[in-house]
Amino acid sequence: MKKFARVICLVLACLFCLLAVAACDNSKKKNNGTQTGAIKTDANGVRWAVDEWGTWREYDDLPDDLDYNNDTITFLYWTSESGVHPEFAQSEDVDNAVLSAVYKRNEAVQGRLGVEFNFIAEPGNNNDRQAFIARVQRADEADTHDFDLIGAYSCNAGALLVAGLIQNITATENNYIDIYKPWWPKNLTHNLAIANNLYFVSGDCSTNSIYQMIGIFFNKDLVNERYEQEAEAYFASNPHVKTPESGAEGGNTATNMIYEKVYAGKWTLDELIHLTANTYVDKYGDGVSIDDTYGLCGRENVACAFYGGSNLRIIEHTTDGSVMKISDDYTSSKTVRLTAKLYTVLGTNSYHNEYSTGKGYNEPFYSGTSYFMIGYMQYAESRLVNNDVVENYGILPIPKYDLNQKNYYTTLGNGFSLYCIFVDFDTRGNFQETLSMFTAVLECWGSEAYRKTTPVIFELNMKLKSSPTQCEADMCEIIRASIEVELSRIVRSALAGSPAKVYPADYMPIRCAVSGTSWTSYYSADMTMITNNLAKFVKDLKETLVDTDTLNKQ
Repeated sequence: MKKFARVICLVLACLFCLLAVAACDNSKKKNNGTQTGAIKTDANGVRWAVDEWGTWREYDDLPDDLDYNNDTITFLYWTSESGVHPEFAQSEDVDNAVLSAVYKRNEAVQGRLGVEFNFIAEPGNNNDRQAFIARVQRADEADTHDFDLIGAYSCNAGALLVAGLIQNITATENNYIDIYKPWWPKNLTHNLAIANNLYFVSGDCSTNSIYQMIGIFFNKDLVNERYEQEAEAYFASNPHVKTPESGAEGGNTATNMIYEKVYAGKWTLDELIHLTANTYVDKYGDGVSIDDTYGLCGRENVACAFYGGSNLRIIEHTTDGSVMKISDDYTSSKTVRLTAKLYTVLGTNSYHNEYSTGKGYNEPFYSGTSYFMIGYMQYAESRLVNNDVVENYGILPIPKYDLNQKNYYTTLGNGFSLYCIFVDFDTRGNFQETLSMFTAVLECWGSEAYRKTTPVIFELNMKLKSSPTQCEADMCEIIRASIEVELSRIVRSALAGSPAKVYPADYMPIRCAVSGTSWTSYYSADMTMITNNLAKFVKDLKETLVDTDTLNKQ
């Protein structure tokens, strides 16, 4: 009898321990997303949370009691041997700022929602486009529900859409994605919409979208020296408003003059042309070489940001039922004027591109012999932070077309991720409830990334040898908040008429500006083809669209 009693006591003790562990695990799950600080709600009902740096940043409105009972979410994501930064799988916390942030983001999402991530890697950059699409196609045809979510290289996501392999997110009845939250940049979300329907999302959820932001870098030392007198004249009649009047980064410098113009909304294409034109110096008198001095470095796949930065579109939405069309901007007189303006720099020796010397297009900037460079944010971390030649550099948004333009616009390079829902996902009981769970995962992913990964990337890219001023931090935020994407980049396959091909319409204005060719003659050759291909794509896509004006409210 005593033996039996001891057994009962032992069983009860074990059950007690199991319950205690379960309670601990549940507590951990519910608190994982807010380990760094409390959540507060302001007078407008907006929730805020403290990030790892002690800064209050906006929090999401997901219900605190969402719990998907440790359901496994399988995520197919793209990889590349070069050009892609850590974004998806990270199984442990390590002594690397970005990898640690990715790990903490994943842990927070899994902990808050009660899900487990299963990641499947697949080569999927531009060189592996067809193989990545084929991988998804095979899974769909096999009907084996291989994965739920897809993180795809941007152009691949467009090809997946053309092939009918991703779900219309807008068709979700209980959709947790709040497009008004800051981790879904307004311009980007609206640009990605097709007749007010979303098939993919991006923003802070993609670390690569932050790295792929295109901005203007400048060599402070070169610019301050060349435009010293101009800056003195400017500040003689314009007081310092946002820039410091004294200190290491203060004073009446050309750097501060440019920053003041950005703050005032007066950083325009004419200003950039003025600062970069007629700057070429043939250092050794032997013709154009990598050792010479240049005003601007760039190449067509980044310089195309001048087109988007001028608030010009290639594909636009319509309200007459045709869903999308080639924008009137593409054939407008404004684009004619833009290519002519750009030619005054891009068509001269003051501009160094990939063809100028046979060297990397941005090498003169890294060598300290170029005043400006148009390039991706990632170049700061990879080539500038530890560059002893370019001791002092700054970053600026892409300039406005002119003073009449209201906002700045930041174009993304192709190497960022678009997040999609696979059409052949595994339905957990109810189709709509499963879709709703996926949108909760995407919303939580973006929210946690906004507070965990994005600040780390900014810090790594703008932590200069001399501590950055508030101006650099402000410039980064202006650039991030202005993110957009040219939809023609995403649906290049549709313009080409095949998932296996691409048509780079976004490159054309820059190629025209470099060559000095008439824009009208330049675009005319392919206009009929891309118009017809887009019309066919739209016709085939219409049956998947949902009648909604949600995105029109932005």
